[in-house]
Amino acid sequence: MDFFRSHLKQVVSIHRAMFEKLLFDDDTDVGPELAELFEDAGNTYLQIAARISDRCQSRQPAQD
Repeated sequence: MDFFRSHLKQVVSIHRAMFEKLLFDDDTDVGPELAELFEDAGNTYLQIAARISDRCQSRQPAQD
């Protein structure tokens, strides 16, 4: 789980910086780049969530 935690921290840091640039810089317009970032962030977080869920389920003993 430490790998997922460190990977997620890196991903969040990158997305955070990109969101800050696109949302808070007065010189940039809200445009298709923001939509692409939301899509990329969403897909990335869903993939990470699926991996974490798979790993947690594989650790649980099988129940009959």
